[in-house]
Amino acid sequence: MDVSVEDLLRGPAGAWLSPRVVPDSPRGIDQATLLEDVSFSDALRPGAVAVLSRAAERGASGYRFDVLVRDAVAMEVAALVVRASTRRSVTAESLALRGRVALLEVADTADPLQVLDWIGAVVSGDSRADLARLAAAAAFEPDESQPVDAIIEELTRLTGVTLALGSEDLGVTGVGAEIVVDGVASGTVVSTEDSPRATVACRLAAATLSAALTEREHTVMRPVRSASSALGQLLLCSQASLATVAGRAVDAGLAVDGWHCAVRVTVDGASGEPDEAVLAALEQQVAQVIARRGRDPRVSWTVARPDVSVVLVRTTRADPRRRSEPLGRVMVDEVLREVFDRAPDDRFRVGVGTPHDGASGLRISVEEARIALASAQLKDDAVSIATFDALGLRRMLAEWLATDTARDTVRDLLAPLDALGPEKSALAVETLHAYLDERGSLKRAAARLNVHRNAVVYRMGQIADCLPYDLTDADDRFTLQLACRARLMTAKP
Repeated sequence: MDVSVEDLLRGPAGAWLSPRVVPDSPRGIDQATLLEDVSFSDALRPGAVAVLSRAAERGASGYRFDVLVRDAVAMEVAALVVRASTRRSVTAESLALRGRVALLEVADTADPLQVLDWIGAVVSGDSRADLARLAAAAAFEPDESQPVDAIIEELTRLTGVTLALGSEDLGVTGVGAEIVVDGVASGTVVSTEDSPRATVACRLAAATLSAALTEREHTVMRPVRSASSALGQLLLCSQASLATVAGRAVDAGLAVDGWHCAVRVTVDGASGEPDEAVLAALEQQVAQVIARRGRDPRVSWTVARPDVSVVLVRTTRADPRRRSEPLGRVMVDEVLREVFDRAPDDRFRVGVGTPHDGASGLRISVEEARIALASAQLKDDAVSIATFDALGLRRMLAEWLATDTARDTVRDLLAPLDALGPEKSALAVETLHAYLDERGSLKRAAARLNVHRNAVVYRMGQIADCLPYDLTDADDRFTLQLACRARLMTAKP
């Protein structure tokens, strides 16, 4: 069958063939021959690619090369294959262009018989040509900065199969293979050709892109991961070792000495509680957004997951409060908004701390964000955001509840009501809270709860029977009021 010079250069022989002179309309190729002597013209046949042997190369110098090209034109040869070191001749190249003879170069170290063999395989449609193409594609290693489109184009050339990314509009897709970057599916390589060759080509291309893009991802993510690890250690270390850990964090790229504003983020899984896999994916997505932002000497971002929430820290050289920045909105819009938009069906909870400087200040801001997050979890919005400096009385209660002792106290005080069961307990705490807040007024408590006064009378009778406290005693009333407020503030909606 006839193949074009372009097909030849795209095929397995193209791994060591390169064009020196190619006419605008070169002849089709239907055979491959070996020219062992420039004076022996039997190898110069119409439509042939004539590969010069090493002996023929030694004889093809100066005017003899010009004569060889003239003879090739006369015999309607399709192409001559010469060594890269063969001296160029303006006369010979001009003759080749006018006579539609392509002049192709081969590396000096290449074996002429092997070149001839692979050219013959391409021309004859031998399966060895497909195997050679695929072998060349398997050996291909993209440059570090080579664009994805250029990689696909080169793999198309090497395999002889038209390849494209799955996002492109190719009509009916024949076969495809998945690209996986660092364990995450990141698109497909597809071909409209439905054949075993195309299947293998797609898989080779997908594997090549997966390896290249994963390595690039690691390169980009390495400084982000290093700073994230340092942040995690800084948050979890003891106060006594803080100075030592902070020094190591600086070496890892964390701007410890700046001003830090922390955000805690969590996302409810299918069970309504934070899910480990969901949190891991959230951390990865935030890290990727940070990495794509690149380095900025004015603002840096770090992410870590020290517990059941993801911590995001924004660090600046100067105190951001001087510019009256709405930090809650800034933190969400600059990094988190993209993550939220990817998962419109998930419920995100966000707590924002206030800016503090230094290593101790960073830990304070992260703790403030935790307290604010407890308040955000009371809301039922798709994305609920609470800022520490806007909590008011809830801020004081949240700080109090940060201690294990306070949480144990609330649990012990309300244990008799909790014994009624989840639904009855929740109703009892809500009723008692309204009653105490309204200073014992049954009428105002009923209006607040939007129920009849008699319902409050009935409920309070049951509550009084359950609790071992005197609701007429001021200290008992105040203690129970704080416990009810704390319970309602931290309860899940």
